[in-house]
Amino acid sequence: MEGRSKEETDPISVTRDMAAADRRSFARYGVRGQWRVLDRARSRPIGIVCDIGLGGLRMEAPEPIPPARRYALSIDVQVDGKERPRIEVIARCAWHRARPDRQFEAGFEFVEMTPQTRQRIAQYIDELGC
Repeated sequence: MEGRSKEETDPISVTRDMAAADRRSFARYGVRGQWRVLDRARSRPIGIVCDIGLGGLRMEAPEPIPPARRYALSIDVQVDGKERPRIEVIARCAWHRARPDRQFEAGFEFVEMTPQTRQRIAQYIDELGC
């Protein structure tokens, strides 16, 4: 869209822009097990990861997630019944949408993480790609 800034906080335009063109720079991989997403600022679970990549994730949520905001996320990773080291990132909700089953989906772009966290995500992705 001409004349619009990527930092604009209008949720309708963010959702529309993301639906019009997939802007991911990294491939996404479906997860195995249950990866629970927690909002660290509110100390509560907000969803379950559907797929993840080095640049972000898509999750299912029982409630709408306001887009264009930053969230401190903590992701509890469980694969084959075993707890794995947690992923902690700062992420921006890039889009959200309601589903017919009365659940919601949201896409998050990772905006801040430590090199160790990036390496951990890459390791999980390697495992998921097998």
